[in-house]
This record gives sequence, structure tokens and C-alpha cells, in this order.
Amino acid sequence: MSEPATEPVLRLSPDREVVEIRLDPGESERLVVALREIARARTRVRPAPIALSRLTPREFEVLRLIGRGLDNAEIADHLSLSVATVKSHVGHILAKLGARDRVQVAVIAHRAGLVD
Repeated sequence: MSEPATEPVLRLSPDREVVEIRLDPGESERLVVALREIARARTRVRPAPIALSRLTPREFEVLRLIGRGLDNAEIADHLSLSVATVKSHVGHILAKLGARDRVQVAVIAHRAGLVD
């Protein structure tokens, strides 16, 4: 048996599949309990991409509205902003998420579970 990890270890393959997870025994038990609770509640777990954490609260709000299919004018009206300000936010979102267009941004919003 290997020594317990002093810090959690998560190793991924180049195609982002989990190859190895090492946790201290106490952490392993907490993880199992949490997973059982999730299974019981039938909660869908959606890890938030790190890129989403780079968005400002306003950009995050604009992202959600793009995911709902609103255009710039509709977003501006909904948030009481100018269309130029919305365009600026959309540009920042595209850059921060590495998306090539707003369709890709909408897909990201849906995959992250941000759209009702």
C-alpha cells in the first residue's frame, strides 16, 4: 500500500480523463459521503470551468442572458445598459472564455448549467 497523500492529488491524462486520485483517509471518507448525498438527492453536478471564475459579476450576468438567446439590444434593455456597454462586455466574455463567437458562449453557458 502507498503512503497517504499529505495533499490531495488529481492527475489527468492529456485528454482530460482522470488517471489517479489520492486523498488522505479522512478526505476519502468525506468524499464518499458527499457523493452518496449527491446520488440520493439526484443532483446533477456541474463543475464550473475555471474560466468562468475570471468573469466579473456583470459579465457573468451577460453570459447568462446570451445563453438565454438575447441579442445585445435585449440585454441592454434588460440590464439598463447601453448597447455599446453590452458589446464591450461580450468582447470581454469572448476573450476570457476563449470563445470564437457568441454561439460558442451560449453553448458554454448551457453546459455550465447557467441557463434555466
